[in-house]
Amino acid sequence: MVEKKVETLTNKTNFYTNLIYFIVVVCFVIIRILATVFSSQLNFYVSYALGIITQLGLLFFLPLLLFKLLSKSKFKDIFSNFRFKKISYKSVLVAVGLGFLVFFLNVYISSFFNSIIQLFGYKPSSSSSSLPSEWWFFFLNLFCTAILPAICEEFLHRGMLLSGNSCYGVKKSIIISGFLFGLLHLNIEQFFYATIIGLFLGYVCWSTDSIYPCMIVHFINNASSVFLSFARSQGWGIGNMFSYISKFLTSNAFIGFMIFILFFCLLVMLAIEATKFLIKDSLMSDLIKQKKKFTSMFVRNAYFSDIEKIKNGDGADKLKIKGDDNKKVIFVDVNELLGIIGNNMNRVLTEIENQEKRMTTSITSKIFMYGSIVLSAIVTIMTFIWGLL
Repeated sequence: MVEKKVETLTNKTNFYTNLIYFIVVVCFVIIRILATVFSSQLNFYVSYALGIITQLGLLFFLPLLLFKLLSKSKFKDIFSNFRFKKISYKSVLVAVGLGFLVFFLNVYISSFFNSIIQLFGYKPSSSSSSLPSEWWFFFLNLFCTAILPAICEEFLHRGMLLSGNSCYGVKKSIIISGFLFGLLHLNIEQFFYATIIGLFLGYVCWSTDSIYPCMIVHFINNASSVFLSFARSQGWGIGNMFSYISKFLTSNAFIGFMIFILFFCLLVMLAIEATKFLIKDSLMSDLIKQKKKFTSMFVRNAYFSDIEKIKNGDGADKLKIKGDDNKKVIFVDVNELLGIIGNNMNRVLTEIENQEKRMTTSITSKIFMYGSIVLSAIVTIMTFIWGLL
């Protein structure tokens, strides 16, 4: 009965997740189409206001309230299930450094894939409109382009989507959340690198069991782009850094290619080591908590079990008892305790694996998931076709 209740609850969560995400995708596509059609009538302030409403309202509050309404869960339980778990200050610093590494990798990955689609005749979009170069615009852009997406998009994908599709297994849930994260940008130029970053962030979130490193990496990646755009508008040399690098790589093909390969490999190695540290730090934190929890639980169970044996007069020869009849102290053998913990942990892990194998998802849930993929993929492909015209 308990297994059936757990399976039913998981299936409902999966259904709610894909239903809510499909609603978000439909609304997001409608807003994007309307913004494109009436782009000439939208001024600077209206565009940014629309972006804020979309991020906060559509990508955060709408899925949060719908999930609470459908699942009848408390906000505290929802955020806990979506992996809003504290991390150490060391993990914060490593996540910041990892964010810069992801940004540099992002530049190379986007340049690579954009050069491929340009071979088919695709013309990259260029922002010809002049934007303010004041500091207030920098902070506004930082808020709309870095802070809000880091919170709202991560909540939707690494929070709700990754957890809600956990019944498919670790690999599939990471792939689903990463792929849909790339498609939700509704832009062929952003699809490739956003998907790769989405897969990476999904792995980080699942490994560390916390969404905060993903939010930090996402923020640093977007904030770096905002800063470079602002530096370029201010005429700072660092703003044109990547333009200089691109010109050098283009004019010196062989040397540029070798530098690209070496630098790319170096960034990947650093990113791997930083990710390992995040995972290790998270595991150590969880290990300490679980060690206290299991030790307390098994010692308590062993204690009451031995008390029952003493009352029944069983196993007196196996118990080490010290003191008189009124005061009896039971000494727990450490090796025996570790053996009990190990056997129970193996049993729990085996049960979890068997439970995942028994998990089935409803056809309706899959329809909503595939509907989200197809709808966002159609719009993404249309942006590619539009770039060819």
